[in-house]
Amino acid sequence: MKRIVGGLSKLIALLLYLLRSAARLLWAGLMVVSGPFLRRVDASPRFGNVITALSSSIAPQRGVPLLVGTVLVVLSLLASGLVIALLVEAGRFDAGLYWLCIPAVLLHLGVLVGFIGIMLAVPLGQGYRDR
Repeated sequence: MKRIVGGLSKLIALLLYLLRSAARLLWAGLMVVSGPFLRRVDASPRFGNVITALSSSIAPQRGVPLLVGTVLVVLSLLASGLVIALLVEAGRFDAGLYWLCIPAVLLHLGVLVGFIGIMLAVPLGQGYRDR
């Protein structure tokens, strides 16, 4: 039994090593091919000006990206709920698919609560127990 477990663990380790080696080789090849392009983009004054303008326009309005993210998550939640409800009502799918919506709804609600938590944490500041 120990031989089987030992051999199996060695096989898994070998497979992980080969997978890691293949990923490194793929990454090195990607860098060789795209390296000159990335260096040119990195040194581009036009790209630098766009990043600087974007950064200076967003800096005074720190909550805008979070607000946009929250709106997009709410729209995604409403759209996915509407599409699934329409598909089930049209008779194309079984009503059991409503159960598949629970993880998607929980994901949307989790991201939404996280965004709202971040937006509330910054303006409210430290709690009285944290001081």
